[in-house]
Amino acid sequence: MASVLVYHSISAPAEPMPSAIDVSPSNFATQLRWLSRWRRVVPLTETLSDRASGRQTAITFDDGFRDNLTVALPLLEKFQLPMTLFVTAGFLNQTGYLSSAELREVSRHPLITIGAHGLWHRHLNRMSLNDARFELKESRRLLEDLTNQAVDLLAWPFGECNEDLEELSAECGYRAAWSVWKGTNNQHSLWRVPLGRHDGLTRFIAKASGVYGASKARWHRHKDRRDVGREEAGRPALAS
Repeated sequence: MASVLVYHSISAPAEPMPSAIDVSPSNFATQLRWLSRWRRVVPLTETLSDRASGRQTAITFDDGFRDNLTVALPLLEKFQLPMTLFVTAGFLNQTGYLSSAELREVSRHPLITIGAHGLWHRHLNRMSLNDARFELKESRRLLEDLTNQAVDLLAWPFGECNEDLEELSAECGYRAAWSVWKGTNNQHSLWRVPLGRHDGLTRFIAKASGVYGASKARWHRHKDRRDVGREEAGRPALAS
């Protein structure tokens, strides 16, 4: 099965970023070198095809950190590997994130596809559908206005969605949407595999192979069902 990898920041801060989402430039380069040799890295939309093969991998980035342009892109250019950049529209022009001008610049790069990642990176599954609809539509509108391109791919903030949100994303004009482990793994909740500071090469290879992602998703779905059962029985859910 095709695997879809999700990165956030390519950086090496002294202290880990929240959830250890940082990947050092040297580790990222090592991972790209392995991918270029052993996998067929394709644009994200190619993984939607019924003909997608097990050797295919797509690279995605969430949030829109500025180092995606200054650090990640030169390394992707070195190996000529494409990526999809899911931008949180409300974060533009804030410290550490892309500016509007930088987004316009990066959107024209032949290796990069721009997607939406919500307006303010909120837990959409904790909001009313009307509020979630505004987040999905407004983020898409802002990104399309800035890039002068169609934006019809979505990554759910926090990787979280449910069946109502899956339907809503289609209603709002998104062709496909990606979560992490949540959702039904259909066209609007496709699973991705997150990467971070603690992923050495061996662990990375397991994740990139696709097997890790499928098994981890099954574990999370089992845990969610177990926690719901505990809550319905009046017992506290286990902490994750």
